[in-house]
Parts: sequence; C-alpha cells; structure tokens
Amino acid sequence: MIIKNLTVRFGGFTAVDDVTLEIPDGRVVGLVGESGSGKSSLARAVCGLVPYTGSVEGARRVQMVFQDPYASLNPRMTVGDTVAEGIKGRDRDNEVKRLLELVRLPAEVAGRYPRELSGGQRQRVAIARALGGDPGLLVADEITSSLDVSVQGAVLNLVRGLRDELGLPMLFISHNLAVVRYVADVVAVMHQGRLVEAGPTEQVVGEPAHDYTRALLAAVPRLRG
Repeated sequence: MIIKNLTVRFGGFTAVDDVTLEIPDGRVVGLVGESGSGKSSLARAVCGLVPYTGSVEGARRVQMVFQDPYASLNPRMTVGDTVAEGIKGRDRDNEVKRLLELVRLPAEVAGRYPRELSGGQRQRVAIARALGGDPGLLVADEITSSLDVSVQGAVLNLVRGLRDELGLPMLFISHNLAVVRYVADVVAVMHQGRLVEAGPTEQVVGEPAHDYTRALLAAVPRLRG
C-alpha cells in the first residue's frame, strides 16, 4: 500500500502534513512519534475515519485495532459474536474458532463476555475481529500502551507471528521506539505532522539521520548498539 501526499486538517490546524509512505506487502511499518505528532491522525485517515487530501492506494480493505481494548469491544456481545462481525460467506463457528486460534486464544473463549477477560485477552479478541474482515492492511494504533507491562510482550510476539504466518502488511503505531524496533521491518518517524525519517529498522536505529530521531533514541538508551 502507498500513502501519497496525505494531509489531514482540523479547521486551521494541520495534523498531518503531506506525508508519503509505502507499506510493503508482508511487512510491518512502525510509525513512531511523541503524542501530538500526527501518527494517530494518519492512521485514522488511512482507515477512512477522518477526511484527508492526497491518496491511499493499493489496500483493498483496511481494518484498525484501537488502543483501548476495554472501550473497543461491546460489553453486551460475546467474544464469538464480536469476532464474527466481519465474517461474510463463511462457516461462522469454524471461522471464529480459526481466528481465535490465530490470536492464541482457546475456542471456548467464544462464549465469554469482555468483562470476563484480561486486558491482553481483550486486545487479542480485537485483533481477531479485525482479521475477520479479511483486511489487505491491518492498522494497530498503540495497541500495547494500555496493557500491563507483563502482557505487552506477549501481544508484540503475536504481532510478529501474524506477520510471519499471514504475510499481512501492518501499520504499527507507537510512541515507544523500543516497541517499534521489536516488531517493525521499517521505521517511519513523525514529528509535528511531518514524516522526518523512514528506512529499514536497524538503519534508522543504528544510524539516525534526523535530530528528532536521535532524541527519541536518547530517551531509550539501551537501543543504541
């Protein structure tokens, strides 16, 4: 998928300013930047949730996983009904079971309600629901930031596993460069609505070209080397 010259404005404020970015097939592009950098506005534009100018080309369907798994799931729907929302023309029960297995949840979770699950399990359900829509691109917006540190690693490992197993391109958004480095093949850095640097992960981390990227790295010293 290719994002070309994408701009998002809210009144007189420009949240995303003329961003061009490619998300290659089967790769995870990590979009990193501090709060207010425009990365979530870019994600919502790619998903068609906010108006924009420019173009988004090549993704037949885009599905988004949101930051807060507590707010993104309907508390009155079972897990099975939630995951089945995007399923069309397929055996519902078997497809729900397959999707739950993809996110490493047992089939019996389908009969439970969100309140009966942990935060990490809820986020896995949200990912399964997104996969049920058979997306050409998965957008993950800060999906570990509201989770306990003890379960963040498991969700990040799941993202890496889905990339390898499904070959599904992803736009993975985080303010945490250490998280992005762990899951992404390519890192793109946003600052004040603009894309200031993009390239292979180890290149951006090892030889950052922009002062802002260097500042992000300095905030996570263990990334250097």
